[in-house]
Amino acid sequence: MRVNCQVLFVIAALTCAIAQQPPTRDFILEQNVAIPMRDGVLLRADVLRPKGGGPFSVLVYRTPYGKHFAQKEYTIFRRAVQRGYAVVIEDVRGRYASDGEFRPYENEGRDGFDTIEWAAKQAWSNGNVGTFGLSYPGAVQWLAAVESPPHLKAMVPAMTFSTAQNFFYASGTWDMSWIEWIWDNIAPDVRARKNLPGAKTGEEAIAAWKQAAPRMLNTLPLKQLADLRGVAPYYYDWLSHPAEDRWWDWAELRNKYSRVHAAVLNFSGWYDDNYGPEGATTNFNGLLESRAN
Repeated sequence: MRVNCQVLFVIAALTCAIAQQPPTRDFILEQNVAIPMRDGVLLRADVLRPKGGGPFSVLVYRTPYGKHFAQKEYTIFRRAVQRGYAVVIEDVRGRYASDGEFRPYENEGRDGFDTIEWAAKQAWSNGNVGTFGLSYPGAVQWLAAVESPPHLKAMVPAMTFSTAQNFFYASGTWDMSWIEWIWDNIAPDVRARKNLPGAKTGEEAIAAWKQAAPRMLNTLPLKQLADLRGVAPYYYDWLSHPAEDRWWDWAELRNKYSRVHAAVLNFSGWYDDNYGPEGATTNFNGLLESRAN
């Protein structure tokens, strides 16, 4: 249901904000295209675009979960190409085909800006760029948008946060679900990249979690949990900073809405984890208020 709704929403929103292209069923796929970041780190993306014609409006999708997995799961990329868009599907910094160190969300503002501007300047691009995605691929859009990339015309962020308080500290206490998120979704690729012992696929990690969860979730104090030290050092940085600490400014959107100049279709579900509804409504109202002033 989420994927079907996303297909409808993203095409509707981006068609309104970006010039629509003639439909096509023939496309070109370029894999692992290197995209340089401002600090010299190379991120890699798969680029799908219609054959012939152009230039095209571009849709950017950035993920920590593997661009190859995303393409297997979602049909939206090919649907967008059939409607005349070029699509850039990128592994974020430090994940799968991309270089650098992965620290969740911290680099997504700058890296998102650089990716959007790179996409706008390609020979097959007409300079109009939109972004889309839900959860982490939704959050990266906001973090990039507040950097004010000049070629970002439209964005469709779904199920995202607005501040560290409602994202990392649910109801004022540390959200323990981050442990499982790292274990299941992040750690396997880190172990594979660094040749560390332990589960190296999602399936192996989920099976191991069933055995390890009772011990890991009952380890106190939280910083004494040793299982994530080799794969997620940032987890211990998170625990060192309470929600109101200025250290979390990179996860704070509420004072930055005036920097967002793109058209935004912002949505969530009432039961999307513990941050989705609050994040969606806070971002929606904050953006309206900033544009009314």
